[in-house]
Amino acid sequence: MIQIEHLTKYQVDLLDHMWSLDSMEEYMEWYHLLDEEDQQLADSLQQMIILAQMDNLMGNCNDAKEALKKFAL
Repeated sequence: MIQIEHLTKYQVDLLDHMWSLDSMEEYMEWYHLLDEEDQQLADSLQQMIILAQMDNLMGNCNDAKEALKKFAL
């Protein structure tokens, strides 16, 4: 499950709308209707979703963290 905290109601509404779109074509049509500021916000929200999903996939990475400690200065 993806969880992003401290979003405004407007950001949540944008994300809800983004999730409701059924295809990339629908997303692009909607995206091009946004003004530049909202396009930048949509881009940022999309990047947050991608990063949150990457965090979910990576988990704690405890083995990697332990291995990297050997190289810490």
